[in-house]
Amino acid sequence: MVAVQKLSPDAYFTRDAFNHSALMVRLTDLLVERRHGVSTEMLFVGDLRTGVHPLIKGYRFVKKLASTEYSGVYLAEREVDELPVALKVLRQPTLNDATIGAFDRFLQEYETIAEMNHPHIVKIYDLGVADDHAHIAMEYLDGGDLRSKIDAGIETDDAVSYLRQIASALAAVHGQGVLHRDLKPGNIMLRKDGTIGLIDFGLAKRARLESEITDKGEIFGTPYYMSPEQGHGTGADERSDIYSLGVIFYEMLTGEKPFTAGSAMGIIFRHAMAAIPLLPKRLAKYQMLLNLLLAKAPEDRLQSAAEIDEWL
Repeated sequence: MVAVQKLSPDAYFTRDAFNHSALMVRLTDLLVERRHGVSTEMLFVGDLRTGVHPLIKGYRFVKKLASTEYSGVYLAEREVDELPVALKVLRQPTLNDATIGAFDRFLQEYETIAEMNHPHIVKIYDLGVADDHAHIAMEYLDGGDLRSKIDAGIETDDAVSYLRQIASALAAVHGQGVLHRDLKPGNIMLRKDGTIGLIDFGLAKRARLESEITDKGEIFGTPYYMSPEQGHGTGADERSDIYSLGVIFYEMLTGEKPFTAGSAMGIIFRHAMAAIPLLPKRLAKYQMLLNLLLAKAPEDRLQSAAEIDEWL
């Protein structure tokens, strides 16, 4: 207690005052302090250059699954019951506005998914924030990602089944006022039983938030799957996710992307200006649905993910 008193009145929580909201507020304060040069304890672990993996109490490291500039994903076992989990860990960054934004999105990812209980959205087990790390422990989806399935070739019936499942997940996400904003095959995982689990809400945002992490006009996402309005930074809503799902549906059916070019800006231009491609004759019965998913103007698309199942 003496050590705590030497810090500051804000350096600890009383038991009655401790809750999730209070924790988020205090973390935000810490990040603001860091932005202004105030020394605080590090909240991160992992090193992209050396490949050192994080030591997270209560979990046993198995192997690295993926890594980016800001985060790593690891297969681990929960020690209490040996449950396989995917651990997403924010790496120790340099101190600048971009990495603070990455941490904000990391926490937002947890809050977004943890609020939902849906068979086609990845389950969240735990959020951990300590002096030197922040992590999310989530369901380990062991059937690979949709990208691998597409590359191997997908039967039409399976493509339609995946479309239904993803649309169901999006309807639940949108029902909570949340956009995904980075829907692509690599963010859609499968379980061994063939069911879909939507993952990676690191770019998701709450549509109702007055203050957004990213300013309007900043482009986030993957150009191959961006809606015309998202690619041009003119704002996005639920219909942008629906457009991205239309791109994925076309790719599942044909094995090809509907719009390609030699540069990211070229792809963005084709999303806005090129005609919607025609499906092969054997798939013609899905052309009208595809047209409604890939319409250039949001008002010409299906207006909700729930409508996709009705059309099917």
